[in-house]
Formats: sequence, C-alpha cells, structure tokens
Amino acid sequence: MPYFPRKLLQPVRGRIAGYALGIALFALGLAVRWAADHLFPPGFPFLTFFPAVIVATFLAGRGPGVLCAVLSGLAAWYFFVPPVYSFAVTSGVATAMLFYGFVVAVDIMLIDGLVHRQQRLEENEARLTLAAERERLLFKELQHRVANNLATVAAMLRMQRRQIAADPATALDAIDRANARIELMGEVHRQLYDPAALDLPLVEQIRRAADHARAVGSADHVRLDVEVADARLEPGRLMTVVLLISELLGNSFKHAFEDHSAPAVRVVIARTGDARLRLTVCDNGSGLPPEAELPQPRRGLGTAIIKGFVAQLGGTMTVESLGGVTTVVEFPEG
Repeated sequence: MPYFPRKLLQPVRGRIAGYALGIALFALGLAVRWAADHLFPPGFPFLTFFPAVIVATFLAGRGPGVLCAVLSGLAAWYFFVPPVYSFAVTSGVATAMLFYGFVVAVDIMLIDGLVHRQQRLEENEARLTLAAERERLLFKELQHRVANNLATVAAMLRMQRRQIAADPATALDAIDRANARIELMGEVHRQLYDPAALDLPLVEQIRRAADHARAVGSADHVRLDVEVADARLEPGRLMTVVLLISELLGNSFKHAFEDHSAPAVRVVIARTGDARLRLTVCDNGSGLPPEAELPQPRRGLGTAIIKGFVAQLGGTMTVESLGGVTTVVEFPEG
C-alpha cells in the first residue's frame, strides 16, 4: 500500500469544519450537475456527486462523507431521477438509489479504512522510532557506564592491593570481598539495563537490588524493609544509588549482627524538597566499634568506596551509631 503523509490524509480538523466541507462539496456537486444537466445523457443522475462524496471523506473523514452522500442522494433523487421534482418510488428509482447507496458506501468504507490503516502505520512507525532512539541512548549510556565501572573496579583493586600490602594475612578476605563487589556490579548491570526492567518503578528496582545484596551476604535471616518515594533517576545515577545501597547493606550484613536475635535493616528513599532525595540505610545491630578498635585498612577501604559513590551523586553523607548504624545520604534527584 502506498504511504501517504498524515498531512495529505484528512487535513480538515474539527467537527464543524469537517461537516461544513461536506455540505460545501455537496453544494458544489449539485451546482455542477445542474449546470451540466443538458450535457449528460439520461441515466447519469449521480455523476457529479460521487467525486464530492469521495473528496469529502478523504479530506474530512467518514462523518462528513456520509453527510455529503445523504444530501447528494436526496438531491439526485429529487432533481435528476425521473419523475423529477418528487421523491416518487418506483422499481427503477429503487434500483438507482440502491446502486448509488452501494457505491458511496463502498467508497466511504475504503477511504476510511485507508485512513485508519495509515494512522496505525504512523503510530507503529513512531513507536519503532522511539524504541530505536531509546536503544541508541541506552547503548551509549551502557558504554559510558561500563567504562566508569571498570575504572571503579580498578580503583577498588588498587585499594585492596594496599590493604594486602599492609596486612598480608587479609589477602584471602580482600580477594573474596573484591570478587563479591565485582559480581554485584555485574548483577546490577544486568538488572538495570535489562529492557524488560527499564519501566519498573524505582521502589521495585531498589527492592530487587537489596534482595540481591542480602542473598550475596547470606543474610536471609535479616528482615529487610524497603520504602522508596516515587522518583525517577536516569540509569547511570540509578546504578550508582543501587551500588551505594548494596555496599551499605553489605557492611551491615557482614558486621552488624553478631549474636543478634532479631536483625533488621531498613532502606528509605524520601524527597526533601528542592528536587533532592534522602537515602537512609539503618540497622539495629551493634553499631560502629570505637575508632581505635577498627583496623585502619579495613576502615579506609569500605569508607572510600562509599564516599566515591556519594561523590558521583554529588551528595553529602552523615553516619550515626546509636542503637545500630544509620547512614544518611542526600543528593540531587536529577
């Protein structure tokens, strides 16, 4: 089927304009038929009305086309179908009017079907164009995010190397933690850049990531509550938020709940006004140990990773240790 631009199909918009055009085309068809009556042989009462109906339907739609067809049929019946100047019904008149009705009905249905099919083609084309643009932007973002994550992995491995150099006995633990973080980043990548998950609400994205972090930390016994405001984050920033949450949860699962009978962690993302969000991750564990009791390499590594994610978000972070550890990060939504 040939492709007609939308502006060539039904360019007349609005019910009043459309029906006015239908009436005007009927009047034009009647005037031409009346003026050329002496030129036509008997038996052609509808000759100038067929084009009027077709043009009205094509330019203004089915309703104006039907109006033009009805007015044209009545005018042809009264003025040009013998006996003229009457609506007398004979077998010949009935045959002529049935023929006219059949022809204009077919014309209107064909043109209306053409228009609706064209509309569907345009809608499909628009959806395909949007999907292609979305895929292009997603691929571009994915390339950028992969490069950033590789840089993050490299920086993390350098910190792990310094930790091992300072305390060789921590080598296996450092390698295990590095492996877990890299696996987590890969899982987050798969989750956030899955086309089927792009339209998931933020709360579902965060809940999935939190559940995965709990599974990685073998913390199925820990109660996990997630409460997230309705917000939108572009994929790159969303991934940073998810990795930050996963790192904070990982710290809680690993260090907070030794000999705890009812361990629980809560993740909250709330709006604070001025297009800013507040992320709160809190547990009911044992809290932070005194600064002097925490080995320096371990204290620096996790904190450096978390601070790096906070810096990527352009945010600020505060940490409190009262009845557990509460970390609050505020950052712009956009």
